[in-house]
This record gives sequence, C-alpha cells and structure tokens, in this order.
Amino acid sequence: MQMLTYAEVARELPFSPPAIPVQASQAGLPSAADIGGDHPKFVPFPTQAQFETGDTWISGGRRYRLYGLQSCLRGTNVTVSAGVIRDCGELDLIMAQALIRDTRPVCATIKNLDQNNAVVACQTTTGQHRYDLATYMIAQGWGFAAVDSTGQLIVPGYRVAEESARSTRAGLWTYSDLPHPVSILQQQAGAQR
Repeated sequence: MQMLTYAEVARELPFSPPAIPVQASQAGLPSAADIGGDHPKFVPFPTQAQFETGDTWISGGRRYRLYGLQSCLRGTNVTVSAGVIRDCGELDLIMAQALIRDTRPVCATIKNLDQNNAVVACQTTTGQHRYDLATYMIAQGWGFAAVDSTGQLIVPGYRVAEESARSTRAGLWTYSDLPHPVSILQQQAGAQR
C-alpha cells in the first residue's frame, strides 16, 4: 500500500488543520523499571509497515500499537460534505500513514504483550526538539486519548491535546457527526457487562 504524504491527503480534505508544535513529555509513559529493563531503544519506523488502523500496524510478523492513542473506529462514519459519507477509521488510517511518512518517527517497544504483539512509543525530531508522535497526532485531530478498561486515561496529558484539537476543529473534529471512539468502546464494554 503506497503511503501518501500529509500534504497530499490534506489537499483532498475540506479542512486542513494548522501545525501545532507539541513538545514530547515522558510523563505518563512507563519507566524502564516498569517494563523490566533499561531504557527502550528507539529505531526508525518500519518502511514496510502494513497499517491495520490509525494506531496499529504490522511489521515483520508482529503487531505494534502506539501507546495511549486511540484511532477512529473502522465501520463508523463521518459526513465529510453534503451527501458524502466516509468511514472514519479508514480516513484516520490514511492520515496516520501520511503523518508517519512526513514525520519519520523513531519508535521503541515499551511492552511486549506476547510474541506477536507489542506496545510502542514513537517520537519525531525537528531541529533540536523531540516530539511525541501520539501527542502530535492527537493535537492535529487524527487520534484520541485512549482509556484503559476502567475508563481511566492511559496518558492524562493526551486529553489536553485532544481538547485543543476539538476546540479548533482540527482533523476529524471538523466533522460535526464525529463518532468519538472512546465513547463507543465504553458503551460496548458497558453492554457486555
């Protein structure tokens, strides 16, 4: 699957959010002690990654999930213009690919869930500054602050970036019928109890 750049995708959207610089913070990320070892090693984002969602990809036979980020769910819809409905998860996936291609992040495995699944944190660098990729994606409106099974924010600071994107109607927040994925997942979890 060819990855488009953020600029290429943004040209096709009815609204292009302004760039919001977001400095990386280690607050909320597990420490080396939490994951049972030294500091994680950052490696370039895999060029042959196959995206499943805006927050999950497969590379080298392993599935990677970006820590603390929730993407829009596939199968949920947004109205992008009069009479034009798009799958929110698919739109989010396309933008995640473009942002990753443009920002060229490095990622570190922060927790191996099993031999086939890992949780990663990714950063990108501009000049002398490192930026947290999940914060950047959320601030641009292409992701949401994820919660755990109890409804607690995984990274509380991500909610600030989400509220900023919502208030400026950045990215997916442009669409008035945005199906917030965290609300949907919490409703589904409540129905299963």
